[in-house]
Amino acid sequence: MFIPDDIKVRLHEIPIISVANALGIQVIRRRSARCFMHDDHHPSLGFNNSKNTWKCFVCDKGGNQITLVMEKLGLSYVDACKWLADRYNIYIPNDNGYRKRPKNKTFVKTKTKEDETFSLIDREIATWIITHAGLSEKAKDFLFIQRKYSEDVVNSLRIGSISDSARLVNALVEVFGKERALASGIVRQNSRGLYLFFRTPCLLFPYTDIDGNILNIQARYLNKPQSGNRFQFLEGIATGIFNLPIIKYTTRTEKLYVTEGVTDCIAHLSCGHKAVAIPSATTLKPKDVRALAPMNLFMYPDADSPGEKLFTQLHSLLRDCYSSILRLELPEGFEDYSDYYKKMVEDGRLPE
Repeated sequence: MFIPDDIKVRLHEIPIISVANALGIQVIRRRSARCFMHDDHHPSLGFNNSKNTWKCFVCDKGGNQITLVMEKLGLSYVDACKWLADRYNIYIPNDNGYRKRPKNKTFVKTKTKEDETFSLIDREIATWIITHAGLSEKAKDFLFIQRKYSEDVVNSLRIGSISDSARLVNALVEVFGKERALASGIVRQNSRGLYLFFRTPCLLFPYTDIDGNILNIQARYLNKPQSGNRFQFLEGIATGIFNLPIIKYTTRTEKLYVTEGVTDCIAHLSCGHKAVAIPSATTLKPKDVRALAPMNLFMYPDADSPGEKLFTQLHSLLRDCYSSILRLELPEGFEDYSDYYKKMVEDGRLPE
């Protein structure tokens, strides 16, 4: 089977740490991990975000996203390309039926009596946006200067940003066509023409299922809003839990922190904790709770009524699943865990 050059380029654009996480390689701070190719007691496998490459300094092996999949899973070059394409919803033409060409929309439908959710998402467009969304200087200032988050954590979560909405709209129309771009809900149209659903400049947080497939995108507006919330989800699409894939790599004896909102989750991860985020009490679904129920759960509720409401609701639903969550209290004077994390970093130490 022939892999076209443009497909290889797209595969090489996938963040190397995202591929490592998808393969179950535990990347720690400073972009390193224990090598899977030898009995490694000290992390010798390194990842270079700027070059999008990996290398083991003991085995003297390294390469790109494709070679990492080849080495980890023992696949051929073509099969490794197929694995990445399937994982990141990239269509390979003339693939002898390995993957069917996506239709104008990709529908994800889950409707039950219990959850009453209906999801509709164009995963290929969503994945394309996340893959191509870098971080603007304004986004970097917010994440790394103002909030002090770990760059490795931000990169591993595939967080991006949009600063030029018109440019993105034009790119989506060029790549996917006007009809499909509009059908996705990400591009809208009014009497003045096409425009982007998300307010910009903004950060983009991809919400995925446990296998890393994008379910929704949440945007955080980086300017002070004149009205409304800073956060936006694509309308009519289920949200779920942020950073859900980490459950696959967390034992039932390890602590898993649950936060209200993405930013507190990033703060926990920047401390080296394992964490997931629930957007709010209003989005919490029984199926989300069932995914969390087997884990060893902890939570610092935000010091406000929404934070208290989420903890109370989560505690009640977990009890119905014969599980529980341990409440932790923020030190006095802190509104949420991100504030606490930032102060500790400024003081030269990290929260426990």
